Amino acid sequence: MGTRRALLQAGLVLPLAACAPQLLWGDSRLVRIGVSWSGTELSAFRSVLARLPFAGSVEVIPLGDEIGTAFTAGGKSAPDIVMLPQAGQVRTLVEDDKLRPVAEGFWADENGARYSQPWQQLLYQGGKPYGVPFKAADKSLVWYDRQAIERYRLGDPANWTIPDWIDRMEVLANTPIRLLALAAGDGWVLTDVFENVLRAESSRTYDELAGPRKDRTWDRPAVHAAFGHLARLWGQRHTFAGGVAVALTRQFPDAIRDVFEHRRAAMVIAPDFAEPIVRESLRAAGRRSEDVVGIAQFPSVGLGGERPRIVGGDVLVVTKYADQRADEVVAALAAPEAPLPWIEGVGGFIAPNLRTSARYSALLDPIARSQTSWSAFDLSDQLGAVGGRNGLWRILTSFLTTIGDGANEHPDAAIDAAITALDAAERSRR
Repeated sequence: MGTRRALLQAGLVLPLAACAPQLLWGDSRLVRIGVSWSGTELSAFRSVLARLPFAGSVEVIPLGDEIGTAFTAGGKSAPDIVMLPQAGQVRTLVEDDKLRPVAEGFWADENGARYSQPWQQLLYQGGKPYGVPFKAADKSLVWYDRQAIERYRLGDPANWTIPDWIDRMEVLANTPIRLLALAAGDGWVLTDVFENVLRAESSRTYDELAGPRKDRTWDRPAVHAAFGHLARLWGQRHTFAGGVAVALTRQFPDAIRDVFEHRRAAMVIAPDFAEPIVRESLRAAGRRSEDVVGIAQFPSVGLGGERPRIVGGDVLVVTKYADQRADEVVAALAAPEAPLPWIEGVGGFIAPNLRTSARYSALLDPIARSQTSWSAFDLSDQLGAVGGRNGLWRILTSFLTTIGDGANEHPDAAIDAAITALDAAERSRR
């Protein structure tokens, strides 16, 4: 199964031209950073590093989905710093003695906390910080084509509930367009949808499942209800552009293009880092105005219900045997102005540091300003292996295949099978 973080060959070296005499002085060994990014994101990270006043070089190691190998490598090949895409793993890495703490000073200044509460809950272990947030991601966004919504008189997506989505699917049944594009070829996209539905159904159950529990169980009323909502969304005959078979081949960029370039769908559930792909899609289609792009929050499960606000992102952690030079690199990357080249030059980046003052695009500025209201962290990132490729990803893919395109009008058996599989995955990890 492919993902947006495709596995690239390790060994891409980024030399840094600028010099500051205190860093790497008299030592030719590089400070190594393991990252999961590729493509545009990796290039954007290079632009960030190129602006920092290092006195030597940093070697960037693109590890893709194999980022976990950064903590098992030994000797000179071991990364000093890891840009960890699953902040929920910090707890386990600390328990396994793979990390060392970072300076407390990164987290607060005379004006108070520099990062919102969900980050602190994850990265503080035993009263010490074991990481610094670098890149935030709003996981509860829905991007839509305003022209398509207006053409078919669908109303305002900002006000819709999940039942409203199902109603609009039927409205579009006899048109050449479908309501949703889905990158089901990327398992993390499916987990994002599931997490939002579960959070909308029950924030309490979401928080309980996210906690550090050894006896986590999925056989709960709210989980059954969340899978029921998914069955109604994914199980309609007219849900996805091309149907489930096509959705299963779609990766993250493909689904964005289905909305804004090929115009096969009206909406796509996608985090803020979709922005550069949205712009690229508009250019490819000769659509010059960004006014056609709308962004709404993920819907509630019913009138008056909670709209989820889920945050994910990447955090800087320092491996156990790294020396002081790694601390200096982390300090430079944690500075409020460090990500400006990415934010203002590439887009698709929200700085979690509340002291960062940046010129965000008109699309992302409201999202960046509202990040203190984010109430939960990405669930799958906190579940360890159960939230990954052989756990929640696989189970949701199987569920989609079973109930998609109206194949199963009575989804109770599929729901029970999915929950049984999740509990089995939990038991296998104990």
